Amino acid sequence: MASLNRYLGSFIAALLSSVSIVFFFMPIRNISSIMLLSIVLLLTLCYNQFFLSIRELNRLPKRKQFLLIAFTLVFSLLAVFSLKGEQQYLSDNSSFTIAYIYIGTYLTISCFVLWIILFLLRFEMRDMSSSMNKVSKWHILTYSLPSLTVWTLYLLAFFPGVMSRDSVDQWSQTHTGNFNNWHPVVHTLFIMFLRHIWDSPAIVGVTQIIIMSLIFGYCMFQFEKVGAKKSVLWIISLLFAISPVNGIYSITLWKDVFYSTFILLFSTVVLSLVVTNGDWLNCNRNMFIFLIASLGVVFFRHNGFPVFIAMAIVLLIVFRHRFKRFAFLSSLVVVIHYIVTGPIFDYLKVVPSDPNEALSIPTQQLANVIVNDGKITDEQAKYLNEILPLPLWKQYYRPYTTDNIKFSHEYNRKAIFPDHISTYLRTWMDICLQNPRLVTEAFIKQTSLVWQINPPTTNYHTLTYMTIIFHNPFGIKSRIIFDPLTIAVKKYLTISDTTLKPLIWRPATYTLLILLFTFVAFLRNDWKAWLVPLTVLLNTGTVLIALPAQDFRYLYSNSLVFFIAFLFAFISYKKKEMST
Repeated sequence: MASLNRYLGSFIAALLSSVSIVFFFMPIRNISSIMLLSIVLLLTLCYNQFFLSIRELNRLPKRKQFLLIAFTLVFSLLAVFSLKGEQQYLSDNSSFTIAYIYIGTYLTISCFVLWIILFLLRFEMRDMSSSMNKVSKWHILTYSLPSLTVWTLYLLAFFPGVMSRDSVDQWSQTHTGNFNNWHPVVHTLFIMFLRHIWDSPAIVGVTQIIIMSLIFGYCMFQFEKVGAKKSVLWIISLLFAISPVNGIYSITLWKDVFYSTFILLFSTVVLSLVVTNGDWLNCNRNMFIFLIASLGVVFFRHNGFPVFIAMAIVLLIVFRHRFKRFAFLSSLVVVIHYIVTGPIFDYLKVVPSDPNEALSIPTQQLANVIVNDGKITDEQAKYLNEILPLPLWKQYYRPYTTDNIKFSHEYNRKAIFPDHISTYLRTWMDICLQNPRLVTEAFIKQTSLVWQINPPTTNYHTLTYMTIIFHNPFGIKSRIIFDPLTIAVKKYLTISDTTLKPLIWRPATYTLLILLFTFVAFLRNDWKAWLVPLTVLLNTGTVLIALPAQDFRYLYSNSLVFFIAFLFAFISYKKKEMST
């Protein structure tokens, strides 16, 4: 009887959820009766499992039960906000219908988030709280082989690699020796070094393929040491290799590729520190790995240095029983950073990067206020007109990118830099206070890449990947080595960027999943589990406050660390707390 009641309750819940969920994503009239019935039946089975899983709550301590419910409610709200599209088809519906759709969708997602967490908690790797396994270092290479193999096919399909306008500009600097810190100079010098081995973009692609593969292999090696099953690690290695994101980025000449790869390495280092409670750093070899990972984060993108500083402070506090080693390594990284960006940059006569890049969000907020005739005083209008004539603010404004404004010929940087930055910031802050709704709207749109899974369709400019070499004066052109291979890989990428775009090419998807899996690891262990994704979350935060455009590469690291977060959800490095 109890089973019958459960199935009846599951069917009723599924029926109500199906209508709200379908209507949340599309006009309900667009879906066939057969498809709707299939969704109802599927959700019925899912709700039945959900009701069975609720009893698992009692296995957690009371404190973690409360945290689980709180996390589920907040996370589900973020998911609804992230999944929401433009939904223009809802405009002609009643307030009751719209409320039903949103509340129903929120409750449905909440139920399934809770179910997923409880379901994942049933499975775990064996407890490795005492020590780490002895694993052959050759396993690093074996876990690297799928990526080495698959990504080589990408290089052959798009030989000698992929180069955007930024890539060509950086390649030009390696020829002229006139360095501009618009691109991290250390990365430019590294490319210059590679060019002396083989004067072709292919050498960069080959190097990226090798380094990315080996770092991922090292990541899997570390998971094997803490008890992960080889079969699971092999499956993850294959998935990592066939990811279209990793495949095309491995041969694209962008600083973001190396930077994101070292975010992955640094996150793996933090994983090892958490699992061993800092003892991993006792080995000199591991100290060297920590140093290399840190330098990669610091030097391959400008926002890497503040991310490292924040992580160094946190690690010093958490693992203070290893204070001397952390203090020594962190200080060494900081000293190297200032030596490179000081005397060495002076010797190379490096031109500083354009500080206007940091003003992307304020620029969009000011533009949105001007476009919508917000509250602006005559004095403020006069100053903004000096930067760019007010009619051109309206003409060039695009809600999701600042490029049209900041790269326009009429844009007057001298009205801001170097002597008027305080005037600019004061004007911006005053206008924000005068127009809170408009500046919030601009911020939400400009940062869409960070938080939104379901991208807008109106006036949305985004870059996921490229398969070309931008026009350049060096005679570098794409070559088709084996036409069927190029056609097949292009088709594979196109499918991923159309049918599967919200799943594969939206950083917010990976960010939310990282949070979800890390919370499972926290419930299984302790609060230190949150240290593992902290590096990539801090990087996401820095991108959030200065995002210039909707390019996936800015948050490529999220798609890499996602694999760590998933595996980490099953690792038990602390004895489980059970309620009595």
